[in-house]
Amino acid sequence: MNSEEVLYNGNLYTIIYKYTSGYCEIREVDNKLNVVLVHESEVHRVHERPLSR
Repeated sequence: MNSEEVLYNGNLYTIIYKYTSGYCEIREVDNKLNVVLVHESEVHRVHERPLSR
């Protein structure tokens, strides 16, 4: 399984969950407590990386 990283407001986030409505829950990479609900049109995909087990 891979985690998808995106840019939002100049910061790097990981997508936690994608809703069918087009919204995503994203978590900031450098601050795990910062979770934001955004529309997928507001983020820019960076790359995917394997999840650690």
